[in-house]
Amino acid sequence: MSAIEMSSAAILENVQTSLGGFRMTFELRGVPVQFANALRRMLLNETPVVELTDVQILENTTLMPHEVMKHRVEMLPVKCRPSEEDTVRNARILLRVPPVADGPTRILTTNDFVVEATRTDLLLKDRDLDTPMFFLKLRPSETVHLTARLRVNPSSSQLCVATYSYHVDEEVAKLDSEKFADKVQFTNFHRQLSYHRDAQGRPDWFDFTVESIGVVPAKDVVLFCLKDLMRRAPLWVKESSIVREAEPNVYHIVSTTEGHTMGALAQVIAYGLGMCSFVSYDVPHPLRPEMKFRFRSVDKTPEEVLTAVVDGITGLCRSTISAME
Repeated sequence: MSAIEMSSAAILENVQTSLGGFRMTFELRGVPVQFANALRRMLLNETPVVELTDVQILENTTLMPHEVMKHRVEMLPVKCRPSEEDTVRNARILLRVPPVADGPTRILTTNDFVVEATRTDLLLKDRDLDTPMFFLKLRPSETVHLTARLRVNPSSSQLCVATYSYHVDEEVAKLDSEKFADKVQFTNFHRQLSYHRDAQGRPDWFDFTVESIGVVPAKDVVLFCLKDLMRRAPLWVKESSIVREAEPNVYHIVSTTEGHTMGALAQVIAYGLGMCSFVSYDVPHPLRPEMKFRFRSVDKTPEEVLTAVVDGITGLCRSTISAME
């Protein structure tokens, strides 16, 4: 399969949105499972998110340890896009609850936080109920005083749901069901194995479900990840030097910015191009920023192989983006 064929293969179907655009389902066809998984990994772990940081606990007489309270503050969702640079830079968040000698137990929510910024609605409410988030329960005579600021975390997630499953081929499922006397058992357990396959017998049709936490619509998050993957595709090749190994026509490059997301996708595309008789990638240690991409070229230079791999990745991204926009 050539890079041109791969770039025109991605098909987007049955796009549906709900919850005011914060939930989206769609079917993605004609792509390898590694592309679907790369998109899912980026949706879950590689999108920028504004979060609370620099939490200073000035007073705390509750039974909750400082470290736990700090963590609870940092986990509160912030209704602010990473592009709102002035808000991120200048916003201040304050919580100060004086003690009450006698009285009932008090429930603190995000409404009790004071936001000093151009916008006062920075702390996200429950998206479905439009109610403030629960934070802490205060007993009589207990007090809390803390401050916090905002920052952009470049590697987090704007989503609460990002899943995909293999699309069931109805014709295959109908044939497979004839092998089972117990139709209920087939429907509940075995039908999911009747998924659509390409000419090589591999899954190439996926049902995606994406749901945002309520800051950025689901479609915008998916488009961001696709565009970011397309942007990153040539960078990891440009930053790396091609190393010729002792074995004839065997080369490798080492990236310090990419890992499984790019490595697995580049591997399957390199095989699909037909330019290589062997392709592998390796991430030696999860805590070390290093990914080794190794291949044996058939009759092309290593530069031509890597250029074709990059074109294949960007082509899949471009066709998916065009269908979604």
